[in-house]
Amino acid sequence: MKGILFRSMEERKPVEIIYMSKNNTFTQRKIFIKELKGSSILAYCLTRKQLRIFNLNNIMSILPERPSRQIS
Repeated sequence: MKGILFRSMEERKPVEIIYMSKNNTFTQRKIFIKELKGSSILAYCLTRKQLRIFNLNNIMSILPERPSRQIS
């Protein structure tokens, strides 16, 4: 997981995550990683349109951003 996070941060590309909040609800987010510190991530969340801190332990799934499909 950390490999994807570091690559995303270095390449300045977003990742998609499934995140479990403090009240145990799941959300899908697209984020730009700004900083990795121990077990937390500082990232710009495109869903909330603000900087957020995410706990690594609460990230259930992480994927590089999927390329957009072009319609011919």
